[in-house]
This record gives sequence, structure tokens and C-alpha cells, in this order.
Amino acid sequence: MNLTLNGFMAASNGDMAWHTDFWDDELARAFTLQLADADTLLLGRKTYEAMAPYWQSMAQNVNPPRLDADFSDLMLRHEKVIFSRTLTRAGGWSNCRLASRNLSKEISALKAADGKEMLVYGSGKLVATLAKLNLIDEYRLWLHPVAIQKGRPLFGSFITAPNIRLSYSKRFQNGVVLMCYRSV
Repeated sequence: MNLTLNGFMAASNGDMAWHTDFWDDELARAFTLQLADADTLLLGRKTYEAMAPYWQSMAQNVNPPRLDADFSDLMLRHEKVIFSRTLTRAGGWSNCRLASRNLSKEISALKAADGKEMLVYGSGKLVATLAKLNLIDEYRLWLHPVAIQKGRPLFGSFITAPNIRLSYSKRFQNGVVLMCYRSV
């Protein structure tokens, strides 16, 4: 999850320009390596609807920068499970499907299956629900050296803080810090 210094994952209107301002080759490599360790993406409806057209258009780009090509290839190949109460179908983006069970059962089935890691991209409501249900094994927080006036907080109105411990951190040349917290 990309976060501002004051804990927002997006501006109130969903804007994330502050995130792209820090995108560079070093961050692109780190995100690509993280994505390569996974094979499943978990997405909420809004994130799916925002990402699907973009990554479909990237698939049409015949000459992208090499790191973007690697990331794009992984985004297309990975299974994408969309959690939505309003969508009736997920299509137009390779390897997409709607979750067919309630959240707890779907996550339990995915964790029991063979495969690599699962990642959640964006999807603040989904993350908050997963956190409340204690279904997150690791939080990967990409802290950007910027603050915004108003925004969407990572946890919203969280009743109980997750029981987590710092397991890894890395500082990037652009000032972004990756902090990985494992659930205990």
C-alpha cells in the first residue's frame, strides 16, 4: 500500500499523483520484484475498474521501457480476484474472476491452494475488511515523503490495531521507505 506521511493512501477524490511523482527505475525494480514473488492479485471493484483499462492498454504497447514491460507482463499473467457486491462479471483483463465466496472463505481457499504470494493493490475497503478479519499475513507499506490535506486513510475507523511487528525496511534514493510488518 502506498501511503503519504500522514497516513493517506489516496486523496479524498482518489487521486494518487503524489505516488507517481516518486516513480523511478529503482522503485520500478522493487515493485516488479515484489510482483514476481506473487501469482494472485486481490482487488476491490474501484481498483479493478481503474486498473483493468490501463493494463489492457499497456499490453498493446509494442515498445515499452524494459522494466515496465516486465511489470506489465506480470500484471497480465497473474490471477486477479475481484471482490465486489455490485459487479456481475469481470472481464476484459486476462485471468480475472469475481470472488465466488464470502471474503473469509475465499481467502482461506486461496491460502490453502498451491501457489506463490497474494497481493492486494489499492482497494482500501478490502484492506480494511481483511485487517478487521485478521486475514493479512504481512503489511507492505510504501511510505512516500509527502503529506496531503485530506485523503482516504489506510484503516479508516479501525477499532482494534493489528498485532504486527516490523520485519524489514528499505530506504530508496527518492526518499520512499518500504516497511514490511508481519502479523504476530
